Amino acid sequence: MVNDKLFGAIMAGIGIVGIAIETYFLIITPLISTASPLGGLMEGIYWAIAIPLYLGVFGVLAIVVWIGFTMIRTPPPEAWSFDELDEEEEETKEETS
Repeated sequence: MVNDKLFGAIMAGIGIVGIAIETYFLIITPLISTASPLGGLMEGIYWAIAIPLYLGVFGVLAIVVWIGFTMIRTPPPEAWSFDELDEEEEETKEETS
């Protein structure tokens, strides 16, 4: 199914971009900030909120990326019909009786 692979690629891409944006705005930007002499490291309240928030959002986005890659790599299911299922049921009934 091409649609499943495309949807998986979109999910993985959005997750990777989301992780990159989150890392830039929550971690990198405060570290290179010129507002404080140590680059924002002394703002303990900010880091007490930012680190758990970062880990939580990172975890959710990592799961989205994992699901996306799994959708890309999983082969499509074999085609089947209800007629095949009916034939299999009849064969099992004949074997048991």
